[in-house]
Parts: sequence; structure tokens; C-alpha cells
Amino acid sequence: MDRMKTLTVVWLVLSSIISIVSGKKCPLDPPCKCTQKTEKIDCSSKNLTEIPPLPRNLSEINFNGNLITEIPDDVFQHNDQLESLDLSHNIISKLRERSFSGLVSLKRLLLNNNNIIAVHKYALTVFKSLIELNFKRNPYDSLDLNLTGISLVTAKLDFRQPNNMSRMFWRMPNLRNLDVSGFSGECNVKTLTAQVFRLLPKIETINMSKCSINYIYKGTFRELSYLTNLDVSVNRCLKFTGIENITYDLPYTSIKTLNINRVHQNFELNTQITITNVQNLRNTTLETLHIDGNRIQLIEPGALLHLPKTMLNLFAAENEFSYIFYGDFIDDITKVQGQFVNISNLFAVHNPTEVPETCDFVEDSCIRSKDSQILSQLYMHPQLVVNKTYPAFIPVSVPPNLTTFICRGCNLRYEIPLVFLTSNKLKYIDASSNIFFSWTGPLKSLDNLEYDFEILNTFTFK
Repeated sequence: MDRMKTLTVVWLVLSSIISIVSGKKCPLDPPCKCTQKTEKIDCSSKNLTEIPPLPRNLSEINFNGNLITEIPDDVFQHNDQLESLDLSHNIISKLRERSFSGLVSLKRLLLNNNNIIAVHKYALTVFKSLIELNFKRNPYDSLDLNLTGISLVTAKLDFRQPNNMSRMFWRMPNLRNLDVSGFSGECNVKTLTAQVFRLLPKIETINMSKCSINYIYKGTFRELSYLTNLDVSVNRCLKFTGIENITYDLPYTSIKTLNINRVHQNFELNTQITITNVQNLRNTTLETLHIDGNRIQLIEPGALLHLPKTMLNLFAAENEFSYIFYGDFIDDITKVQGQFVNISNLFAVHNPTEVPETCDFVEDSCIRSKDSQILSQLYMHPQLVVNKTYPAFIPVSVPPNLTTFICRGCNLRYEIPLVFLTSNKLKYIDASSNIFFSWTGPLKSLDNLEYDFEILNTFTFK
């Protein structure tokens, strides 16, 4: 009988342990439950109005998507092993001096999407191990946060600077990644100067997309020698002339990826990439360039020659390219070193109700009708060559190292005649969702193709 009682007790203990680990029970059930391990508690979207008493020895707590209004003093005082705390998407209004007391091991803190209007001067200074902070979408000005003594590596913050263009970021000597994008927060910058990033000497990634930037002074990025990724997309008042001041600084950085998607208004006249727009890229280490949605129609002969030898990937979808296969422009293509090109969705339809971004000044940098007539002479369609052996054919120059070419959904309505490609390494071609109506062919010099032409069209074969 005693042996039976002992076995029963052992079974109950083991069952309890298994239940806790599997997520069926934990010290906060109800309303919360553990996930996988007892040191991780998921209390997200439980309609909580306050932070419940917490057990010790937790490593991760998720309070996302509740109705929590405050963080009481010392509520986390026994959680000195906690490493991740998610309080995002609540209605917290204040951070007190002792709101986070005890969280000496915290590495990740999410406070985004709350209603924080007041932060005590020393509310955040308890965090000696914090490396990631998300404070986006709060009324409190992120630039007023006291981050003294905190060695942040990643910061996701709002950046409101509509009238003071010299206002600086915090002193964060170890910061590597800065996200102030207006897509996930509030960003209203207008103007950037060399003072803005002066106290962030080790920054590697900056996301300033959708920030209403109108002008960037030369020198803004010049001192950021570790900068590898820069995103200034969807700042529609910048235009390519504004981008020139960015590229002026990039030779002094370690730039690998540059995103300048949609820096023109959706319904402006078409644009041209000129030599002056890109000439400073020649001395950079750029590998990937994003220029989607800029209404690009023409590329000045010689401009492509200024792309660096390190260039691998070009994303240029949703533009208005014309004359791209003919004229002096062809000679430039054969000298480009890239391996990946995507020019999908040419002539894409945009939302007619989209409101243009309001600019502080208007600069006429678009292609006017008389300019278009002059420039088009540089790209005249060559006469088709006919000889006794072959019918009319089109020679197509291909970058020597290009392996992937994507031209999906470009509304191309052509017959595919006999095509000769220059010596190439093409392995993958996607020309699907076009309107090619006849394939005479053949396509010559696709000796390395591994993925067949993906073309979803209606063909008449000859």
C-alpha cells in the first residue's frame, strides 16, 4: 500500500511538470498560459487591465495587445533574470521612476503603440543590459528619452523634427541599427544635416523611409564609416537631385544596400537617371540598389558606367523604361557587373486617390516634351537586319555576369523573333504575365539556362 501511495505521488508530480512544460498550466493560469517552457509566459491579447503578480525565474513575458494602463512601482522587482518584455499595443500613459526596477538583465523592451505622455528621467536607466528598444507610436518625444548608461544596439523610435533641422539624436556610441521609419511609427523630418547622426559613430543600418524628407545636406552621412544599409525610400520630395547629396557621402561609408524606392511623386512626369545622379557611387562598395517606382523612362548614356564593380543586385520595378534595348545605352549594359535584375511591373497602375506629398519647394527635374524628343534620338530603334541565312533578328546585349532576369507583368505586347544574346551566364528568366502573342524564335546563346522561360502568355508559334 505504501508503495502504491509513493507511485501515485510520483505520478502526480510528473504529470504536473509535464502539464506546465506543455503549456496547459503555469503560475498565471488563468488568464495566461506558458508556452513550451515555464520561464516563458504568453499573456498576449487577454484583455488584461493590469499586470498580474509574476513568478520568479522568468526569461520572457509577452503582454502584447492588452488594456494595461500603468506599470506600478516594483512590479518586476523579483524578475532579475527576465531578458525580454513585450508591453506593446496597450494604453500605458506613464513610465515611473521604479516602473522597471529589478530588470537588471533585460535585453529587449517593446513599448511601442501605447499612449505614453510622461517618462521619469530615471525610468530607463535601470537597464544596464538592454540592447533593443522599441518606443514607436507614443505621444512622448523619443528624443527626450534619457538613455544614459544604456548600450543599445537596436533602437526603433519616432522622429519628429518638423522645424528644428539641427536637433541631434541621443549619445549612443554602440548603436548599430536605427529604425525611425514612418511606416511603423511617426517620422516628420523635412531636413537632415551633418549634426543629426554625429553621436552615433558605429551605426550600420538606418531606416528613414516615409519621413517627409525634403532636403539632405552634404555631410549628413559622411562620418558614418560603418554604414552598410540605408533606406530613404518613399520620401517623395527628395527626387534624384536630392539623392545626389546622399551619394556624395557614400564613398566614405561601407555601404552595401541603398534603398531609394519612390522618391518621386506617383503622378509626376517621367524622369531620367543622369550621370550626376550616380557618379559618386563609382567609388563605393554598393552591392544592392533599390530604385522601384520612380517613373524612370530614360538612362543617360554613360550613367551605368558609374555603378561600382561590387554591384550585384538591381531592383527597378514599376518604372516607365523605354528604349532600353537600343542605342549607345547597349554598350553600357555590357559593362555592368550585376548578377540580378528585376524590372517587373513596368507602367504599373497607381491609386488615383493617393494624395501627393507636400514639398517645401518644387524643382523641375522631369522630362519635358522637348527634352523627350531630343533624348529619344539617342535611342532610335535600329533597322532589323535581314540576310540570306536568317530572317529579321534582334541583337540583345546582356551583362556578362547576369544570372537572373525578371520582367514579370510588364504589359509587353510583342512577337518574339530570332534573338541573339551576347555571351552570358543567364540561369533564370521570368517573363510571365506579359502579352507576347507570337514566338518565332529561336533564342540564341542561352547555354547556361537552368530554369526555363516562365512565360504565361497566349502564343502563336511559327
